[in-house]
Amino acid sequence: MTAPSGMPEPFDAWDDAPDPAQSAVDGQPATRVGDAAGFMLGVADVLAQIAEEAEPIRAGRWRALVMHGDAPAPVGWDPPQWDYDAIEAWIPQALQAGTLTPLPKATAEKVPEPELVFGSTAEWVAEFLVPMYRRQLTATGDRTTWCPQWWRHAEAIIRLEALWRAWEHLRLDGRTGASVWLKDHLDHHLPVLLDAHDGPFNGCRPDRHADDPLGEFQLVAPPPEWFPDVRKTRTDNSEGGRRP
Repeated sequence: MTAPSGMPEPFDAWDDAPDPAQSAVDGQPATRVGDAAGFMLGVADVLAQIAEEAEPIRAGRWRALVMHGDAPAPVGWDPPQWDYDAIEAWIPQALQAGTLTPLPKATAEKVPEPELVFGSTAEWVAEFLVPMYRRQLTATGDRTTWCPQWWRHAEAIIRLEALWRAWEHLRLDGRTGASVWLKDHLDHHLPVLLDAHDGPFNGCRPDRHADDPLGEFQLVAPPPEWFPDVRKTRTDNSEGGRRP
């Protein structure tokens, strides 16, 4: 096949063009020759330009596109060179027409969250903890006790919530997860909850909630300048300002 207008086709320039994908790996950017008309691209430069916006093609494919009129003709044939702006304008048109293949979209593979066994802390307490964890409780609640209305105690809620969440996470570890959960979580929180003197169920009995549960600690507010609101400080610093 001969080049248009009877111009000789420089086979060496086409065949010696490196693979654009390999050039990118080697870290060798395309070399652009400048003249008064703007940037002029050789075959390797064109292939590198295409590889920035579409799936890379080889020199043989580029040659076929040019020869069949599906790509811009070179400005000159010895060696073949193309105007940078012409190639830049042609690439999106070729992508739309299907002449070039779009680059695959980068998608971060998301690992799905494991499904919970229990839907809530209350369900976990009723269906797992209470049937599994059994201790001798004193009927009068003077040493170890429990509250059947544990959900009336804020500290019990947060401790049992922590136990449930830790159990849901560690159950996925088939080797030491159960042991870690028992040693580091259950064996720590349950003695605190069941302690009739120092736990949140003080005054409760295993069969009833206390009529007069523990009250809150008394507080005296500190001077405000001792504990500034760090949220405001962080916001002011990010905006480049200072607190008054």
